Amino acid sequence: MILAAFTKEVSILKVYSKSIKEILKKYYEFRYWGTLYRNMAKTIINGDQLGEYTPYINKPGIAFSFDDSYRVYEWYKYGKPIFDKNDVKVTFNINGVHPLKGNRLHNQQEIDLLLELQSDGHEIGNHGFKHQKATDFTNRHSIHKWLEEEIESLIDWMKKQSHSLTGATFKKPVSFAFPHFLFNEETVREIIPVYFKIARGHLDKDNLTSFNHSGFAPSICLDGYYSCNLFYLKKILRLVKKSGRNLILTCHSILPENFNSDSDQIEEQYKRWGNWKISPNTIQEIICEAKKIDLEFYTTSEIAGIATFSDPNLEHAVRENLTLHDEQWISIRDLMNIKELDLSNKRISNLDGIQYFLGLEKLDLSDNQISDYKLLKKLPRLKQLNIANNALLSDEKAI
Repeated sequence: MILAAFTKEVSILKVYSKSIKEILKKYYEFRYWGTLYRNMAKTIINGDQLGEYTPYINKPGIAFSFDDSYRVYEWYKYGKPIFDKNDVKVTFNINGVHPLKGNRLHNQQEIDLLLELQSDGHEIGNHGFKHQKATDFTNRHSIHKWLEEEIESLIDWMKKQSHSLTGATFKKPVSFAFPHFLFNEETVREIIPVYFKIARGHLDKDNLTSFNHSGFAPSICLDGYYSCNLFYLKKILRLVKKSGRNLILTCHSILPENFNSDSDQIEEQYKRWGNWKISPNTIQEIICEAKKIDLEFYTTSEIAGIATFSDPNLEHAVRENLTLHDEQWISIRDLMNIKELDLSNKRISNLDGIQYFLGLEKLDLSDNQISDYKLLKKLPRLKQLNIANNALLSDEKAI
């Protein structure tokens, strides 16, 4: 009897303890996000304009930025359907190794999934080969060793990878995301613009990024101990609209609310890292709110003003047209005023990147292997189009 009563009291205490923890978590979450919102509201200047908004130039928006490529199965399973459904492109920041599997190199299945996300138009950014903390590593060794082992090693590794079926390869990354948000002026200076155009960190000043940005860019993290408070995040999105600038939102895993990271079957390290997650429902709610107030959706490289192309044949053809063979990056601004473009017989199969040609009036895509023309809907001035001798269209992929 005594043992049974004691066991019951312990169970009650555990319930109360859990409830108190949940209440405290909500309290600190509201306090953190409330302070974040109020500080932004004090510093953000009204950027509203009377004229028309143009994507990539002056239409404010948000960019989802997901870290740690060992989470690629979750990105693909839970994130890809949402992004496909809403026609939203995001940035996935990758490493070369799997930290929960003894730092083994990514296997072919993981590489294939990452390359398939890239072929969907998502950006693949650099997140350090072994996810080393930039400041700690450079203090222990040197800035040059960090560049060699974390930056150059991942770039070299990416160059050697290809999709097992399609042969697709990784594009040269435009953006870098600092692991653990740790950086200093020296690390930023060493990688911009030699390796990248933009480097994402965490909170800084008003937390917003202007168009055609180069250098360090802040973000707001939506998971881990920062959590995500939709009440204040929606208010922040309205500040973004008011400012005429852009907000980068950092996330990690994409997992349903009912995913149990406390299960005994899950490795101890994953229990800790698994707290860095956002649910598909939360992402959907953020997307709906952003659409409601007419915010645009960008990748990190697009905020930096850089055009990227999933199909290397399309990029090569564009470089030929603009005589940009030796340029490191292709500027979106350079593409927006082009009115005529002949891309016939260039072995193009994927039109991702054509959406940057907002001034295009005449386009020749004949004699290629294109089957999906949906992106042409984003060209408001297109009047003449030749798509003769291409792959057959399905109804849902037609113009």
